[in-house]
Amino acid sequence: MLLKDLYDVNPVKRVQVSRNSHGQPVGSEARLLAGYLGIIARNANMLPINYESWHQMPDSNKNQALDNIKERFTLEVSDDYIKKALGKKWSLERP
Repeated sequence: MLLKDLYDVNPVKRVQVSRNSHGQPVGSEARLLAGYLGIIARNANMLPINYESWHQMPDSNKNQALDNIKERFTLEVSDDYIKKALGKKWSLERP
């Protein structure tokens, strides 16, 4: 599956992302998830860049992004892990 295919995923049939013993996503699905996190991090409507840091980003924005991700992925990793990974990608996208 490619990133562009995620937009056509049936909500009932989401992409399963497994984790290793350290709670990190693994496999080809993990690469797909990482790519999608990058897309979400660049979405200025969902995660605006006018905040000084990820910690200042309102939880409502973070939760909206997480909900969007969960519409396409079934995650074995924690929500905190996803938010942290998303924050790293968001920080890289800031000017």
